[in-house]
Order: sequence, then structure tokens, then C-alpha cells
Amino acid sequence: MGRTAPSVLRFLAGHSPISRGRWPMLSALRDDPECRDWLASLENPTRTRHGFRIFTLPGDLTSDWIKLHGQHESGTERFILDNLRPGSTLVDVGANVGYFSLLAAAVGRAKAVAFEPQLPVADLLQRSVSHNRLDASVRVERVALSNARATARMTSCPGNTGHSRMARAEDKELQPYPVPVATLDEWVDEHPAGPVSACKIDTEGTELRVLQGMSRLIDREGPAITVEVADDLLADFGASGREIREFLESRGYADVSGKYGHRGDRNSYFVSRHRRPNRAAAGA
Repeated sequence: MGRTAPSVLRFLAGHSPISRGRWPMLSALRDDPECRDWLASLENPTRTRHGFRIFTLPGDLTSDWIKLHGQHESGTERFILDNLRPGSTLVDVGANVGYFSLLAAAVGRAKAVAFEPQLPVADLLQRSVSHNRLDASVRVERVALSNARATARMTSCPGNTGHSRMARAEDKELQPYPVPVATLDEWVDEHPAGPVSACKIDTEGTELRVLQGMSRLIDREGPAITVEVADDLLADFGASGREIREFLESRGYADVSGKYGHRGDRNSYFVSRHRRPNRAAAGA
């Protein structure tokens, strides 16, 4: 594929509001060696559709997606902006390069706490925070979250850092450093984060454990929650999507995935039935 074709494709991809076809488009580019090199050579930090810039990892799937489309997971983006109250906090668990944390601060006029235990990725996220002059709004925590304190290793996933997760005993390819593991409830006790109105959880199989470790915050503040529900990954940690739904429904949450999800989206979206509506999103 020549230089002109991917450049035109990027322009179209970066302006189209349609989510369908985004993955096949990116996959086709990544399968072509010349196009892979072209993606890797694009400006870094890359400019997003919302105007803020984000540092990316050459050749990494999440980074290539943001470079090509100018945004990441459009359903999750809409959900966060619909439910994030200005001046409140987004808790971003499994932040990766930090698109949603930056979005919350730059567009949602809110704060964010980005939990990203992969040290090189967290360092890149911190560069993006400083580049956009959002140091007062976005806090980067090099910590993994679960349902108990511990120390763990992360799996190594070159080319797709978004698939890195807390390692199990049988996992072989590990990152070379240990990471601290905390519960969100205990972390908030030690580091007050203000009112939390939205939470994004994407931890490649340990999502139920993360939710269990934030039970007090859920019961106290009822934040809107988007969580990846992938039964194949959850099963590796003895959990299921059904258990996630039952956990949240037992705490007064309603599943609104029909409003935000789309084909291929493995995220589910929940709002508390007891929560006051987001006045900013409602146009009040």
C-alpha cells in the first residue's frame, strides 16, 4: 500500500463518527509491513479528536488505534462524558497510555486517578499529563488494584500492552519488576480523591476483584461504572460476567449497555439507580 492510501485512510478514520469497521481498517494496516512502519512514524505525541495530545508506543495496538482514529473506544468515551460531573473524579483502572484520564481532565473538566502498574507505560502517561499541563488534574499511580493488598508481577505482552495483566502462578512471560497491589477502598482512605462520579475498569480478567475491593466506594458514592466483561479472561481468575452483573445489581445498579455498547465492544456499562443525574450532561 502506498503512502497516499494510508494517509487518506487516516484522515477519513480520524473524522468518521461511525464505529463499525474500525478494527478491520486498523488490522489491515498493521498486517502490511509498509503501513506498520508508516503508523510507527506518525507524530508523537499524537493529536486526538478532542485536541489534547497523547504520547504513544510505536507498534502497540492501543497506541496505533488512537493514532489512526483519534480516539479510543467511542462507547466508553460517551459513557464517561455523560456521567462524569465537572469537578469530580474519574477512577481509571488499567489506564494504559491514559486516553480516558486525559479525556476526563481536558474535556470533562474533572480530575482523574490513573492506575497503571506497567512502569514504562505509566511513565509515558505521565509525559502526556505534563505535556497537556494537566498535572493538577491527573494523578498517575503505578499500582495494580484488586480485592486485597499484595505484591505481584505483570505479564509481558509486547505489541499489545493493553493485554498485560496480573500474573498467575502458571504464567511464564513476566515483566521484570514487582508491582504493589492495593484495594481502591484502602487507597482512597489514604489518598482522598474527592467525589468519584465515574470509574473505568479494564484489567484483563481481574475486574470482579477490583469491584470487590471498592465496595465501600460503590455503596457510598454510586459512581457510573464501565467494566470489561470478557468471560474467557475472567474464567482464568475464577470469575464470570454473570458474577459481575450480580455484584453490581445487588448494589442498586442498572445495566445500560444497550445505550453505549456496539458490536465487538466487550465493555458493559452500569449506573446506580440511586444516583442523582449528571446535570451537566442533561443540559441543566
